[in-house]
Amino acid sequence: MKIAVVGAGVAGMAVAIGCETAGHDVTLFEARDKLGGRMETLQHGNHLIDAGFHVLHTAYPTVKRWIDVDALDAKAMDNCTVTIHPPTGRKRLLGDALRSPRYLLPTLKSVGIGDGLRFFKWRMKTSSKDLERSMDQPSPTIAQGLQQRRFRSSTRRVLEPLFAGITLDPSLSERFAFADFTWGAMSHGSMVVPREGIGAVPNQLAQRLEKTKVILNAVVSEVTASKVTVNDEQHVFDQVVLAVPQHVASSLLPSLLGEHEPVERCTSTVVFRAPRPPFRQPRLLLNETWGLDGNMVLHVHVPTNLHSHPQNEHWVAATLVGEAALHPDEKAVQAELATWFGDQVHQWAHTVTTTVRHALPHIDPSVHERIASQLDVDGILVVGDHRTHPSVQGALASAERALAFLDIPLPRR
Repeated sequence: MKIAVVGAGVAGMAVAIGCETAGHDVTLFEARDKLGGRMETLQHGNHLIDAGFHVLHTAYPTVKRWIDVDALDAKAMDNCTVTIHPPTGRKRLLGDALRSPRYLLPTLKSVGIGDGLRFFKWRMKTSSKDLERSMDQPSPTIAQGLQQRRFRSSTRRVLEPLFAGITLDPSLSERFAFADFTWGAMSHGSMVVPREGIGAVPNQLAQRLEKTKVILNAVVSEVTASKVTVNDEQHVFDQVVLAVPQHVASSLLPSLLGEHEPVERCTSTVVFRAPRPPFRQPRLLLNETWGLDGNMVLHVHVPTNLHSHPQNEHWVAATLVGEAALHPDEKAVQAELATWFGDQVHQWAHTVTTTVRHALPHIDPSVHERIASQLDVDGILVVGDHRTHPSVQGALASAERALAFLDIPLPRR
């Protein structure tokens, strides 16, 4: 069977790998000049920098089936998050005491016994066997869910920027079921960063494509159940699989707009070169005043705390989301970080800014299923994280569903 796959992110490549392994004639169309989609790592000087903040969750079942994590030479982030209140310099730690008992007392000191027990209860409700089970029932939004869980306002100033960073949604309108899912993933696995950056993940999948015909710089203008149009040239197939981001899928298949109007989720990473790191642990530093009084920096991390780097050269990455990410102001970001870390920030040199438009899909909060009920849309198989939830788990799960529909077994890794 001749199969076209439009889009070469992880979902599209997984479909192509499965179809190729099953003996089908596969053509993979990609609009950009390289494979990998939104999981991209850029080379800049002596360093690699991810476009946007990325970690890979080892608890994801699909990651275990598709990705050789050991081959990525990945290192894990700490099992905790630290927040900073820039006006006072106060820092608070929130950690997983079941996995790292040393974080028990600092966490209780940060959030109090009452919220500490709420975190423990939330942690114990997660399931390592089925991370997505909470998505099978109605759910409030994340903003509503945090209030319903009765967390104190001071604790919400930790959780709100945390989930805004995970979903890239300042309004926290994503389903609270997705927060349950990510909480479970953090509880039952590690958040790792590959030595060669997050781009090493799709690169590993790309290396498994042996017979698939890959066409880069192929901007698809139209798709039907049997045709793909590129530069006014029609290519005919027995089956077409659409594996593009949500906004592209909606433009190619207007019937998808009947579900809900996509909302753009944008992120920018403003990176500085520093002679020494502002902190040395491999963890996020979240801003408790994010969104208040013009505070735009959501969180900071230091990629060079995880992997080796040239002496006296560190990278400090500040993440922006929402409106601030659309037009990042590097000088304003540096001035804001000076309120976090003091005069040392004035020695930093801006190195690069990455902006990712449509970085994650928008899932209507009224949806209460882990995967969209409709796979076949006008005869086209539609896959991608916008058919599930905004994660690598969701993207690969959608690909597995398409392969099952085509009666193709999952290929061995």
